[in-house]
Amino acid sequence: MRPARRKLFARLAVPLLAVALLLAGLILITLPVRAENFGWFAYAPLSQQTFQVQGLMLIGTEAWAGIVMISVGLLILAFWTGYRVGRSSAQRLKG
Repeated sequence: MRPARRKLFARLAVPLLAVALLLAGLILITLPVRAENFGWFAYAPLSQQTFQVQGLMLIGTEAWAGIVMISVGLLILAFWTGYRVGRSSAQRLKG
């Protein structure tokens, strides 16, 4: 690689990695949720009806992985942006 291309690649590698993490996290979050069956047994005195939870949604491991990937991608982008802004203002102060 030529030095100019290597420098450009080094400059863009971090934000491209962060964007890739964001996209992968979004894809993992949008995957359909698998049907999960679970139950418990409890004594409910004075109740003649069965207790049913309406609208209960469990978050699977894929969704949690997606949330983590999006969070890490956003953190990388935030730190990279701060680093770039800090470097450009430091270069402006030097000369």
